[in-house]
Amino acid sequence: MNFDLEQLQTLLAVVDAGSFEDASIDLGITPSAVSQRIKALESRAGAVLLVRSRPVTATDQGHRILGYARQITMLGRELGAELQGDGHSSGRVAITVGVNADSLATWFAPVFTELAQRRDLSCEFIRADEHQSSRLLKEGKASGVVTTRAEALQGCTSQHLGTMRYRAVAADPLVSGNGQGALDARMLSALPVVNFDREDPLQQDLLEQVTGTRRWDDVPVHYVPDSWQFAAAIEAGMGWGMLPEVQLRRLPGLRVLHPAWMIEVPLYWQRWSVASSALDDLGRMLLAASCDAGLRTL
Repeated sequence: MNFDLEQLQTLLAVVDAGSFEDASIDLGITPSAVSQRIKALESRAGAVLLVRSRPVTATDQGHRILGYARQITMLGRELGAELQGDGHSSGRVAITVGVNADSLATWFAPVFTELAQRRDLSCEFIRADEHQSSRLLKEGKASGVVTTRAEALQGCTSQHLGTMRYRAVAADPLVSGNGQGALDARMLSALPVVNFDREDPLQQDLLEQVTGTRRWDDVPVHYVPDSWQFAAAIEAGMGWGMLPEVQLRRLPGLRVLHPAWMIEVPLYWQRWSVASSALDDLGRMLLAASCDAGLRTL
């Protein structure tokens, strides 16, 4: 089935902008013209592609075509960049990447350093939990993601980046203040805990590993959705939490609760399996940065 490129770009504009009116501003056409293009695309696809809510969202069929639209648009811009020369604004390639917060906060800086030298790329990074980020690929919202999923999604390739090792840590006053020397399983469940957010499974995973249950005792349970403020909350004594070793190198004041209490989280770079030099380059940057951080030894 052949789709009109202009209509596909309009679909992208509506979903990214969140409304027909805002998409019309981005595209420089009237809202009526946007509506006509979407109706024509839906007629061609034989399905409703958008839920006319605020913000506008894609239906299941819409997500499938949305992913196709992003691929076609990206490849077209790559070709334009090659024909017109690096740095030409009309040929600049736009890439959307899903990345977990801990990766962004710890080992991603070399990627940004390399991207700063590239005038042919525009990158949008979407913060997404590493256990959930593959959904961004399925829904056509990203062209690549850092994920814990090893098996490649349909139409994608998967590359192992390395493993983030998390350790259970706390501020020393919190532990000593509870009258504890060497921690045991019972003592762990009696301490307050800090979670990143309600999607973060690591603290419960460790608790289950140590105690056999995922339920807390009657203790304060906190949520701090920022990697460094999460660490700051632990440093302040709000509770114990799981931090990656690569981050702990910069937090010498925190106490590792037990050398055996750790969780290893493998990370993979999943991307569309299309011939894209931009995605190839980004994958190379990610692998180099993960190796430099000690996540993987080549």
